[in-house]
Amino acid sequence: MLSALVLQAAVAANFAHPTPTPPPQTPVAVYQARRARVLAALGQCLTVIGSQGEVSGVTEDYRQDADFYWLTGLNEPHAWLVLQPNSRYRKTTLFLQSRDPEKERWTGPRDPISPDLLRKYGVDSVRRGTPENLLADAGLHHECVSVIAPAGLGKEEREDAELALRTAARFGLKVVYQRGLLADLRSAHTPDELERMRRAVAITLAGHQTAARATLPGVSERDVQTQIEYAFFAAGATGLSYSSIVGSGPNGAVLHWDQNSRLLKDGDLVVIDAAAEYGRYAADVTRTYPVSGRFSPAQAAVYRAVYRAQEDIFAAIKPGVSMADLQHVAEESLRRAGYLADFIHGFGHFVGLDVHDAGDYERPIPAGAVFTVEPGVYLPAQGFGVRIEDEVLMTGSGYELLTRDLPRKLEDVEAWVSRVRRPAP
Repeated sequence: MLSALVLQAAVAANFAHPTPTPPPQTPVAVYQARRARVLAALGQCLTVIGSQGEVSGVTEDYRQDADFYWLTGLNEPHAWLVLQPNSRYRKTTLFLQSRDPEKERWTGPRDPISPDLLRKYGVDSVRRGTPENLLADAGLHHECVSVIAPAGLGKEEREDAELALRTAARFGLKVVYQRGLLADLRSAHTPDELERMRRAVAITLAGHQTAARATLPGVSERDVQTQIEYAFFAAGATGLSYSSIVGSGPNGAVLHWDQNSRLLKDGDLVVIDAAAEYGRYAADVTRTYPVSGRFSPAQAAVYRAVYRAQEDIFAAIKPGVSMADLQHVAEESLRRAGYLADFIHGFGHFVGLDVHDAGDYERPIPAGAVFTVEPGVYLPAQGFGVRIEDEVLMTGSGYELLTRDLPRKLEDVEAWVSRVRRPAP
């Protein structure tokens, strides 16, 4: 027993305990400014939007949807926000779900309605329940109702959109559809948002340093996953941007491989799509690692084609370009290389509060937007795939490569892998 205790103490002494620093709270003035921008865009129209978050896990962990979170900073279900441009004193009203003392014994106490709660969320009024009665009053004092809930193609409207339409019908108000309003406002990030995203990227790059070292023959995909995720949290991550993808050999040709069950073999490529979240803001990075430390000639040919596609996309990023324009560039590059049929997804997507964030793919990319550049080629018959994914910040004159510190050129990747796997002297 004594020897076991000594061994446990020795292990604990050598264990590097992560001590992450949580991100600072976003000032309430930031959310007030965001709501003010929406109010200005509404003109004379009132609107209502409801929380659309999801519950997961035995403890019913709640994650707010990005639109409602961007507007309120509230991570609570069954909440509503009513915006009334024509109200003198109650332009912003937040509705929270009613309190349940029995439930709160399981989930923790919730704040009572008070002046402190008004200051906490920076709104004009906080109520509990649903907004029907307030909308019935607001309908008498507005000329129109704006529907700002993002559109879906299902038969049924979202509950908040249906409530807005019902209010308009009840009072004979004009309906104005502004379904892209929140996406337009959210796609260009503020300096505070960009600071968090830069931190998420830096944490993610630290994790990929671990991945480059861990992708050895005989190691399982799950082992690599756990090592990279530990590195994320040790570096200060507040969460994962998405479930980590570690696809070795033929699994690398599966775009969203999620079983992570195979043992790595000498000669494999390993596609690792994994990233950290910081303060709710996401990162998204993919690298393709050679288990042997070197790409085979066939693997190298594909890797160089994917890298060339990235370079062609980067060269096309300039003010006025759209995501649709860059998709065309990616397709043409891989068409020239002979791999267009093996490029089965878009070249990239916007990143922000969600890893696949809001933004218009047809309009010019605004300065302040962050998006990925991630061409890939997938060859299941040959037993491998290649994807290289980086993050870009659009600027007023071009772009900034946020992931520039992570090697991506073939020769640099081989040199990097060799260096980090070298035993310490």
